[in-house]
Amino acid sequence: MTVAVAQARPQRADRLALLAIALGCLALVTRPVSYASTIATMLVGLTGLAAFRSRTRERTSTLAWLLVVATGAGAFGLARVLGPGLGVRLTHAGIAATVVAGVAEEAFFRRFVYGWIERRAGVVTAIGVSAALFALVHIPTYGVGVLPVDLTAGVLLGWQRWATGGWTAPALTHTLANLLMLA
Repeated sequence: MTVAVAQARPQRADRLALLAIALGCLALVTRPVSYASTIATMLVGLTGLAAFRSRTRERTSTLAWLLVVATGAGAFGLARVLGPGLGVRLTHAGIAATVVAGVAEEAFFRRFVYGWIERRAGVVTAIGVSAALFALVHIPTYGVGVLPVDLTAGVLLGWQRWATGGWTAPALTHTLANLLMLA
């Protein structure tokens, strides 16, 4: 009996995690293009923070962490020079929305989704699945044409998660990238 109960708990926790991932992605896919989207994004980010206790900690030195962030920010800066912005206006509300989106999405995709998948299927799968989900939830807002860019961005942010052992480097990079895209 004890063995059956012990085995049922991880399965239940896994089902709850999958439900939280599905609902979080659904909330991001269906978020309206308005101030309400900032609230929906914040709630998804809070889910990513509260969903489970993180067992990983930033495992790099401050200098290495900064180099990882600089690498990501440089890649996004180059993308901005080569391509158009997001069409979000450079206003107080636009800045606030992009900062919230960067932090909340990374709490969800790199802390929660990546962390949960990494423990079950390894780093490569965690990077790939979290990047794919990240790219897919942006299609309703930006269209299918940005799928390759968002998938590449998700892989880069996933690499940062792996390289640093935590989600704060991807969160800062994502926020900087969003700010670079403001028109």
